Amino acid sequence: MGRGKIEIKRIENSSNRQVTFSKRRNGIIKKAKEISVLCDAKVSLIVYASSGKMHHYCSPSTELVNMLDGYQKASGKKLWDAKHENLNNEIDRMKKENDSMHIELRHLKGEDINSLNYKDLRVLEDALESGLTSIRNKQFEIVKMMREQKEMGADRNGGY
Repeated sequence: MGRGKIEIKRIENSSNRQVTFSKRRNGIIKKAKEISVLCDAKVSLIVYASSGKMHHYCSPSTELVNMLDGYQKASGKKLWDAKHENLNNEIDRMKKENDSMHIELRHLKGEDINSLNYKDLRVLEDALESGLTSIRNKQFEIVKMMREQKEMGADRNGGY
């Protein structure tokens, strides 16, 4: 015996609606996986529940960003405006800068320096010497201040 046809309209009972959503969501995700495997298709699926929770599937070796870029090119619909493109470029620039700073920090720690040439090593040495000088000067200031505070405390106590 087959399933009967149902009228496609909003299910009023919230409990029944949730059960139906869950079953149909799982069914459509299963179908997306099947068509991806059987037909070697690139599939991306995003489903938002009425609660706002997102469920998604993306076929293996497929990235959603690439799928959306392909959709944008094929449909002619602009998904990203210039502001988003600029933000994306800024994020990429900051990631590169962050990577560069991590490399520089490792070099300052004496790690991964085998790839540096003589000139780079001299620059690194100068930076380290400058930093060491600043640290020693700050230490000297702190010791001097502590001595002065100690002497002032001794003067106060000795005068009584």
